Amino acid sequence: MHTTDRMPAILHTTLVLRLSSIGDVILVTPFLRALKAAFPSVSIDVAVKAQFAELLAHHPLVDRLIAVDTVAGMAGLRTLNAEFRARRYDAVFDLHNNFRSRLLRRGTGTALRVIRKRSIRRALFVRFKLRTLGGVVPVAERYIETAADFGVRPDGRGPEVFLPKGMAESVRAKLRALGWNPDAPAIAIAPGARHFTKRWPAESWAGVARAIAAQTDAQVLLLGGPDDGVAGDAIAAAIPGRVINACGALTLLETAAAMDCCSAVACNDSGLMHLATARGIPVVAVFGSTVKELGFFPMGEGNTVIEVAGLPCRPCSHVGRDRCPEGHFRCMRDIPSSAVEAALLEVLRKAVPR
Repeated sequence: MHTTDRMPAILHTTLVLRLSSIGDVILVTPFLRALKAAFPSVSIDVAVKAQFAELLAHHPLVDRLIAVDTVAGMAGLRTLNAEFRARRYDAVFDLHNNFRSRLLRRGTGTALRVIRKRSIRRALFVRFKLRTLGGVVPVAERYIETAADFGVRPDGRGPEVFLPKGMAESVRAKLRALGWNPDAPAIAIAPGARHFTKRWPAESWAGVARAIAAQTDAQVLLLGGPDDGVAGDAIAAAIPGRVINACGALTLLETAAAMDCCSAVACNDSGLMHLATARGIPVVAVFGSTVKELGFFPMGEGNTVIEVAGLPCRPCSHVGRDRCPEGHFRCMRDIPSSAVEAALLEVLRKAVPR
C-alpha cells in the first residue's frame, strides 16, 4: 500500500477507483462493505469503465457511480480528474494503479491510498515458482488492505452483485423463450474466458454436458458473451434438446439473474466465476494457467476448483496467455471431464431447488 498526505480522523467523502475488468470490479464489493462498516456515514463514489458500470449500478453502498469512457481518451480522463479535484475527497482509494487511474486520482483527495500489487513477488512466483505471495489470500482482501490504516477490516464474506427490481422476471421470460423449463433443475456452464490458457476446451465442456444429461434430469444453460458463441454452439450441438444456449443473449446483470435459476455454475477462472459467487451460486471452476495463490479463486463456501496439481509449468501467467508457452497445454488437457462431472453431480445431490 502506498500512502500520501495526511490521514483524516473520519471519512465523509471517498472515491474508489477500479476501472476493469468484470471480476476485479465485482471483487471491489467486499471493500465497499468493509469501508461502510468502519465509517457508517461515509459517502462512496466509485469509478469504473463504462462497460462494467452495470455491475455496481444497483449496489446500495455506492452513492455515485462514475462510468469512465476510455474511448474519449486523455481529454475525457482530464475532464473527470478536474471534476474529482473540485470535490476534494477526504480519501481516494486507487485499487487499480494503472496509468488511467493515476491520471484520474491526481490531486483529488486529502489522503491517497494505492493498492500494493506485489508485482515483484508475483513475477518471481510466476517465472520461478518461488512461493513469495504468502499463501492463498483473496484479491478482495488485498483491496481491503489498502484502507487498513483507517481501521477497515474484512468481514469474511464474499462479493455481492445486486439486481434491479423486475429483472428476475424478465430474464426468466427470456430463458423460457429459449427453451428453458422453470419446473426442471438446471446447471449453468460458462465456457468462456478472456485468455486462451484459461479456457477449458469446448469438447471437454460438451462431455460434461452429455454426462449431466445422461445421469440427471437437469437442463444445461450456457452463459457467456458474444465471443463465446462458437464454444456455445459446439456444446449445444453435442446434446440437442437438453441445452439452452444463451451465450451473447444476456447482459452481465441478466446473466447474474439467469445464474439464480441454476443449482450450480461450472466455469473457467473468469469474470463469470466471480459473478456466480456474488450471487451465492455454488461454483465448479476449472483452473489452467492460473492458480489459487494469485488470489482470483471463487470466494465463499461450497465452491470447488478443479486443476492439475503439481504441474511444474503452472502458473505461467497471472492473467492468462493467448497460447500455451510449452506447447502441450497440459494444464487444461489433463483435466478429465469426469472430475468436473463428479463435482457437479455432488452439488446437484445437495441442491435446494431454485
